[in-house]
Amino acid sequence: MFIEDILDYEGTVIRPPSEADSLILQVTLGCTDNSCIFCPAYKEKKYKVKDFALIERDIKRAAKAMPDTRRIFLADGDAIAMEQQEFIKILDLLNENFPKLSRIAVYGSIKSLENKTVTDLKEFKNKKLGVIYLGFETGDAEVYKMIIKYGTPQVNIATCLKVKESGIKTNVTVILGLGGKKYTTQHAVNTAKILSIARPDQIAALTLMIAPGTPLLSMQKRKEFEELNNFEFLEELKTLIENMEDFKCLFFSNHASNYYPINARFPKDKPQIVAELAEILKSKDKKHLRPDFSRGL
Repeated sequence: MFIEDILDYEGTVIRPPSEADSLILQVTLGCTDNSCIFCPAYKEKKYKVKDFALIERDIKRAAKAMPDTRRIFLADGDAIAMEQQEFIKILDLLNENFPKLSRIAVYGSIKSLENKTVTDLKEFKNKKLGVIYLGFETGDAEVYKMIIKYGTPQVNIATCLKVKESGIKTNVTVILGLGGKKYTTQHAVNTAKILSIARPDQIAALTLMIAPGTPLLSMQKRKEFEELNNFEFLEELKTLIENMEDFKCLFFSNHASNYYPINARFPKDKPQIVAELAEILKSKDKKHLRPDFSRGL
């Protein structure tokens, strides 16, 4: 929920689909990593923490305009990267100004979270930081190296487990089709493996859309990357789900990029979802799929 007329937003502001009803407060700009070959976000910005006086002004303006706010998302791509006490000052301000606040959420990169201890994170938890969104993208080492993302699949597991230990919920993003046709099976199977070890509270599966200006588009033009078609994306999704161990989590594919929306509780709904995907793949009927013109990043 953006209130553009009274708050200071710089550039494009991105939020997870599940934060549609949250107040979006921009406290940092950009992403600390911003090297991933598939990602078009934040290219017009360098990472920085916004001036505290400006953040404080926005919080007070938002509190006056929306005093009953219960959920807040802190943008941009890696707000938790700021210094511990600086982040705590912002959490304190939010708690002081929003009396009905129930939880705060934020994107967290592996790069920034490796510098946070469980004790640090518990301090955030005690000040109502309730969800951290983590971008795993893939569990396959070859694909991970190809996308030039900071860290490794094993580091991602350790980070997720650390956040869970603090009591903060984890929402992990994976990207269908990120390995292209060459790596599709190992991308799906190995991503399922790391999810089964990390066991995040929520999993969000996005579908790759190759954006203009990204290195991945250049790779595609040079025939170094072959994108999956719509039913191959669904086949990969089915393989991913089938290879996940049974553990409790929410599983979503409700992002605008996805061909087939899923909002399920695993492991309870897992057999039904696999059966639905199998039936669609058998029929190859496009009426079950979101059309390409309505998909978006």
